[in-house]
Amino acid sequence: MNKLVKPGGYLITLVYMAMTEYKEGGPPYFLKTEHYDEPLGSGFVKVLDKVPEVSSPTHEGKERLLIWKRV
Repeated sequence: MNKLVKPGGYLITLVYMAMTEYKEGGPPYFLKTEHYDEPLGSGFVKVLDKVPEVSSPTHEGKERLLIWKRV
């Protein structure tokens, strides 16, 4: 992402956490929003982490809107 997003730019993601408890195997795979921090490294600062106001009924409570700013 460091190569794709210019400094000052934003990376906008919608994270779908289908599994909220760890279980071996998948899909779906266990995912937490923190799992994005290490791969992005120190080149990004998280500026927004919120539950979307509108989701499909099957995704309610399992989605997060995450926005990072490239430093």
